[in-house]
Amino acid sequence: MVPEHMIMDAAALDARAEAAATLLKTLANPVRLKMLCAMVGGEQSVGAIAAQVGVRETVVSQHLMRLRAEGLVTFRRQATTVFYALAEGPAQAVLRTLYEEFCSPEAEKRFAR
Repeated sequence: MVPEHMIMDAAALDARAEAAATLLKTLANPVRLKMLCAMVGGEQSVGAIAAQVGVRETVVSQHLMRLRAEGLVTFRRQATTVFYALAEGPAQAVLRTLYEEFCSPEAEKRFAR
């Protein structure tokens, strides 16, 4: 039995489930996922993200527009270069876990077997 103080009303649960589903849909795109993993270690320029992910800067920019719209990344401009970083929040926590499980040097060793 779940303690009463841990029970959430149906409307609140629905709203949170929708927010989680939206986040997971955004993360389900392999290019966006690779881009976000590239930012786990800190902010990156569009060019650096493109080089790490292996796609053109125009493709990266298109995906960054969606990630910005959904509040998953922040940005700052320095002269003509734009730098992106993971925004604080649930996406950052999920991506740190995904990075550790799939992208870190330790994960590389696990997958190399």
